[in-house]
Amino acid sequence: MALILADRDVRKLLGSVITGAEEKCINPNGIELRLGKHVYFASTGEEKSLGENLFLMVNPGESVIISSLEKLDFTTETVQKVFPDKSLMALVTPTTTMMREGISQVSTKVDTGFRGLLNWGFRNSSTKKFIIQYGEPIFKLTFFLLEPGERPDVEYGKTERHTYQDTEGIRLSRRRIPADIPKKSVVSSNFGKLDPKEQLREAGYPFDHISTELVALQGKFELVSSDVRVLKDQFEKQTRELSVKIEGETKAISTRIDEFRVSFLEKVESLFDRKFTRIVGVLIGAISIMGGVCKYLYDKKVGAGVIVMIAIGAGVTILLVTCLVTRRGK
Repeated sequence: MALILADRDVRKLLGSVITGAEEKCINPNGIELRLGKHVYFASTGEEKSLGENLFLMVNPGESVIISSLEKLDFTTETVQKVFPDKSLMALVTPTTTMMREGISQVSTKVDTGFRGLLNWGFRNSSTKKFIIQYGEPIFKLTFFLLEPGERPDVEYGKTERHTYQDTEGIRLSRRRIPADIPKKSVVSSNFGKLDPKEQLREAGYPFDHISTELVALQGKFELVSSDVRVLKDQFEKQTRELSVKIEGETKAISTRIDEFRVSFLEKVESLFDRKFTRIVGVLIGAISIMGGVCKYLYDKKVGAGVIVMIAIGAGVTILLVTCLVTRRGK
């Protein structure tokens, strides 16, 4: 039956099965592995390197893949130098310290025969930036010592499917998805049809917080939009009323101007007609009288000088009478 190694047995693995480890990292039933040199930011696709006096910062909601500082060698040849006729496998589990800081990690295992640096991922599920120093413990191994009957027939690394053997840095997923999958062959949910705010809530922090803020902001926008719409309607209504009023008043003024113009022209025309008639009548009458007087005087053998004086007097009289008639007609 598989045996879980205690601290004294784990100590025997240092320098061979586990290289680059420190004895102070051993715990009662395993050993804590530390943050190594390599880090891959899954959200941005960036791969960066750590080193002495450097720190890794993971933002809220961000996921990363890291490598262990220690290197493992679970091959039969190496393990049996410490435990003859035995094999090893191990469980990789989060430390409670990481859990207490809001770091989400999943458990996995190290198969018999694995060799290389461990890659492990975690996600910052807290609301604060997570900062951890290069070489700081981040996950732990629990070792299982396998009896001959529990050893696998094919150790890890012996087939082409074991693609993570001899990992030195970050080795991303080797799973391959065909690029030409028919749409009818894909089974999925209607997640894409969800309201964008719902999708943000489903994505977790900080997107759920953004969703809440957007909903609140949308409410404010709807309130403002409603007020603006009311003001716009009132403005358009008053504009229409004012336009109608101005148009009516303009028509009324135009009508009054037309009426005044017609009336004025009629009065001017009437006045002109009256004055013209009076003047013509006076002139005709005066000329007729003057002609008759001159004829009479001529027949009576009155001298020409007298007749001229009489004509001048008559002309002055006619002028005075014409002015008098014109003034009365105003």
